Amino acid sequence: MRSWEVFIVEDDIRIAEINRRFVEKIDGFSVCGIALNEEEAKEQISILKPDLVILDIYFPDMNGLDLLRWIRSEFRGIEVMMITAATEAETLKNALEDGIFDYIVKPVIFQRFKETLLNFNEYKLSIQQITALNELNQSIIDSILKREKTESETSYLPKGIDRITLDKVISILTCNKIGYTAEDLGQLIGASRTTARRYLEYLVSEQKVSADISYGGIGRPERIYKYSK
Repeated sequence: MRSWEVFIVEDDIRIAEINRRFVEKIDGFSVCGIALNEEEAKEQISILKPDLVILDIYFPDMNGLDLLRWIRSEFRGIEVMMITAATEAETLKNALEDGIFDYIVKPVIFQRFKETLLNFNEYKLSIQQITALNELNQSIIDSILKREKTESETSYLPKGIDRITLDKVISILTCNKIGYTAEDLGQLIGASRTTARRYLEYLVSEQKVSADISYGGIGRPERIYKYSK
């Protein structure tokens, strides 16, 4: 799994330490630095170029929104997650308009924090995936932009089928008319052959994917799965 580097900007060292411990509890994430003020933040972000910045709003020497705008203007690939006590509607509106990835109000609950980082991982992997494609279709675009699903959208899925992974499988299948084996698809989504086959067979049962047998090459025949809708 790719390790994402997280940089924390927080003037309260105790809260910064809590955030650091939260990050390092989650597989695939590590903290590359902590800044307590604007000067430290700009200097270290410029050097380290982290994947994700955890940023507060209130500082003695700055407003976190100003640093957010600076990050947005200087570094296209860095995402920002706000963790703050600020609950004013105007503050949230400004943060959203400046492109935050998420906004969490203190005190932070670990499960909520973890959900954001897992969503970040899925989002970044989707971005990496499309760089190998010549063109996009609506299914791929939707899988990237729709980071959250309502309960009504996910409740019908059987046990063992996750909506985010399912969307990723569909996105990959729709871009290849030749089809994939379960092993090939597993490598593309970062899962085992067994897991990939479970998703493929589910899509076959939903009549969204067709399966055929390939007898080419040495070894046992393999099922080739193709998107059929």
